[in-house]
Amino acid sequence: MQQDPGLDLRDVKLRRMKLLATGLLLVAAVIYVLATAFKLQYPWLFYMAAFSEAAMIGAIADWFAVVALFRHPLNLRFIPHTAILPRSKARIAEGLSEFIQQNFLSSGAVVERIAAFHPAQTLCAWLLKPQNAETVATYATRLLAYGLTAVDDERVRRFLLQAVKDTVMKADVAAAVAQVLDILTKNQRHHALLDEALAGLDDLLSREDTRRFISEEVARSAPLLKSISDLFHLKLDEKAARKIVDVALKKISEVRQNRDHEHRQRFDAFVAQFIVNLKEDEATRDKVHHMRDEALESPALGRYVGELWEEFRTWLSADLNRRPSVVHDRVVGMVDSFAAKLDADSAIQQWIDEQILTAIPPLVKEHRAKIGKFIEDQINSWQEKQLVDELERHIGSDLQYIRINGTLVGGLAGLLIASMTQYLRL
Repeated sequence: MQQDPGLDLRDVKLRRMKLLATGLLLVAAVIYVLATAFKLQYPWLFYMAAFSEAAMIGAIADWFAVVALFRHPLNLRFIPHTAILPRSKARIAEGLSEFIQQNFLSSGAVVERIAAFHPAQTLCAWLLKPQNAETVATYATRLLAYGLTAVDDERVRRFLLQAVKDTVMKADVAAAVAQVLDILTKNQRHHALLDEALAGLDDLLSREDTRRFISEEVARSAPLLKSISDLFHLKLDEKAARKIVDVALKKISEVRQNRDHEHRQRFDAFVAQFIVNLKEDEATRDKVHHMRDEALESPALGRYVGELWEEFRTWLSADLNRRPSVVHDRVVGMVDSFAAKLDADSAIQQWIDEQILTAIPPLVKEHRAKIGKFIEDQINSWQEKQLVDELERHIGSDLQYIRINGTLVGGLAGLLIASMTQYLRL
C-alpha cells in the first residue's frame, strides 16, 4: 500500500517546527545560565538574564498548553484539562458533523454552488470540445459492444426473460388496461377510432370484389334461392348482395354523420361498462389475467420473442464489428448535434438548470444527515492515538508558532518588566 506523500511532508514540517520551538527554549536556557553566571562582572547581562528567564517561562507555559491539546504533558494524567482532543472525541465528532451539515450540506449552500456552476452551460461547453465528444463515443461504443456480448450468454437471457415474466405476472394488467381506456375515452377520444373503423368498413363495402364475395356467400348459404335465380335468370343472389351492401353503407353513413346516433351511444355504453368490469368485476379481471398468464407461458411466444431478439442482436453486433468506425462516427455526430442544439437554445439550458436546482434540495435534505452521521461514526471509530496523530499532523506545525511566539513575547515582556523595575529603583 502506497503512502500519501503529503503525509511525509506534513510529518517532516511538524518535526522541524517542534525542533525549532524546543531549540529556542534551550537557547533561552543557555543564555539564562551564562547571563546569571557573569552578570556581576557585566551588569548589563542582568537584562539578558531577565529576558531569557521570562522567555523560558513563556516557552514552557505554551509548550504545556500545546501538548495538553493532544496528550497528557509528561504523561501526568492527574492534571485536569489535559489531553483535551482525545477526551472530547465524541463531542468533536458530533460538532464537526453538525458543522458540515449546516454550513457545507445545507440546501441553500449546495443550490447556490450548483447555480454558480451553470450545469447545462458547463455540460454544453464540455460536449462541444471534439476530444470530449470522441471520449463519449468511445465509451458508448465499448459499452454497447460489451452489452451485446454479455446478454448473449444463455444464463443472462434466461434470467432477463424470467425477470420480465415475473414482473408482468405480478402486474395488474386489467387495471392497466382500464386506465388506458379511461385516457382513450376521455372527451370521447375513442370516437376517432370508431370513425376510422367505420371509414375503413365503408371503403371495404364499396369495392366490387366485396360485393362479389357477399353474393357468393348468399348463393352458398341459400342454394334454393340460387337455383330459382339461375332457372329464371333473376340474379337474386346479386340483388340480395347489393341490397345487403346498400343497407350496410346507409347505416354506416348515418352513424358517421350523426354524433348522437344510438349505435354510438351503445358503443359508449359498452366501452364504459367494459372499463367498469376491468376495474370491479372479478370474472372479467380473471379472464384478462388468465389470457396474460397463457401468453407468458406460451412456448411459441417465448421462441418468437427470442428469435426476434437474437436477430436484432446478431444484426447489431455484426454491424458494430464490421463497421466500428462508422458506429463511432455516428455517436460522435449525435453528441455534436445534441451539443450544438443545446448551445443554441438558451431556454432549454435554463429549463435543465431549473430542473436540477429544483431536484437538489430534497436530495440534500434526505442524505445530508446520513453523510453527517457517517463522518461522526468515522471519527468515533478512530483510536485516540490515531485521532491525535491525524490532528497533530494537520495543525501541529502551526501550533508550534504558539511556542515560538510565547518564547519571544515572554522574553520581551520579562525584559520590559525588569527594565521598569530597575528604573523605579533609581
